[in-house]
Amino acid sequence: MLRSLNERVKVYFLLTFSLVLILSSLTSPHTTPAVSYAQETPSYEVYNFVYVDVAAITYASNVSEGYFEIPINYTEPHYTQVVQVFKIGGDVVVNSSGNNTVFKILISNNTQGYVILNVTLIRESRKELSIVSRALYLGDITLYDYPYPAEIVEKYVLQPNEKVIKVVVPLFEEWMHSKLPSNLNLSKVSKTYLAVWAANYIYGDYLIKYNASPVPRSLDDVLEKREGDCDDKSRILLSLLWYYGVPAKIQYGYVYLKFDYLTDVYGSLTRFINAGPHAYVVIYVPTVGWVSVDFLAWARLYHPTLITGESTYSSVTNEDLEEVEKFYTSFRYLELIEMHESSKLPEDLVRDLINDDLIGRLERMLSEKPQETNTETTTPTTSTTTYPTATQPASTYNEETTKTISLEFPEVFLVIALALTATIVLLLLVVLKTRP
Repeated sequence: MLRSLNERVKVYFLLTFSLVLILSSLTSPHTTPAVSYAQETPSYEVYNFVYVDVAAITYASNVSEGYFEIPINYTEPHYTQVVQVFKIGGDVVVNSSGNNTVFKILISNNTQGYVILNVTLIRESRKELSIVSRALYLGDITLYDYPYPAEIVEKYVLQPNEKVIKVVVPLFEEWMHSKLPSNLNLSKVSKTYLAVWAANYIYGDYLIKYNASPVPRSLDDVLEKREGDCDDKSRILLSLLWYYGVPAKIQYGYVYLKFDYLTDVYGSLTRFINAGPHAYVVIYVPTVGWVSVDFLAWARLYHPTLITGESTYSSVTNEDLEEVEKFYTSFRYLELIEMHESSKLPEDLVRDLINDDLIGRLERMLSEKPQETNTETTTPTTSTTTYPTATQPASTYNEETTKTISLEFPEVFLVIALALTATIVLLLLVVLKTRP
């Protein structure tokens, strides 16, 4: 009798523990793909992309040149991209200085040009995923609790915005204390752990509701209305991380996923195909390097992303906005940006490359209706132009697209969890019924 009772206790304990694990995973604000920590051998993924950027200037006044915003050579232990020029044409001028190469387009009425690149991306996304997963789901409060290199701190821990300190920090700390045990305060957790949760707070809709904009917004406007897109959220997160002494920067790039979208910025049209323009924050993790904490579009963490630039600019002022409007209203352009895996090039693109008909392709692609068209809920790209301010805007997806990305993993895990729960309950009921 005692043996039977002990077995039942064990069964009830197993049932309770299983349900707690499953329910805790379902109630997490975000869900990531399963990550194995037993295997330490690096597992690299290699992608070979063809990147296409075609532009035509239709009107120009008081501006003479602009620049293609293209993928850059980038190297770190778990994320490397190598860029090679495949073809350029039209009114494009190449300027090289050391390791830096820029592609300039002369701006006047009816100038046009294109840049075609081969980009090899080598990444170990599991490394970055494991870090954010250990913080969010395993509660590892000592996660990479090592000192930062002095040169990294000097360059990437800057003065946070005063408004972020006044408005955002108290709200974040109140929210964060609700996530920690009552006997634990923020001073007892590692900065890596804190940084991941700060990203969770900012990129989630806890403080700033996602709402894309055709133009940049000032930080004051974002905090007042509690609305912003990837750029706005990233700038606020940057200041929040600096406040806690976490080295951080914003990366800009194109997220590779099924994407077909048309933007309208002050009358200039750009169509993006399989290249979602995006801004996100990366943090420095001691002994590891730079790690994405992008819980908005999962750049680098899940989706391969071609990096086009970096910034530590954390605020947009009204003066910046005036400069943006002045620059973008001084000309009009049409642009096509697309990226494909080299083994999956569309037949029409291959034909246009062979026939050197990229300008014709631009005209045809902008005359077609993309799969998704919305000219009011996207931010501008700087692919063919650079306006004279310190900030570098990057586009993002509309709210519907972002929700699709964010919910991709929870839906899968919900189905799996419910199926496992039902199976466990049925098996345990059978066991209990057959026991004396």
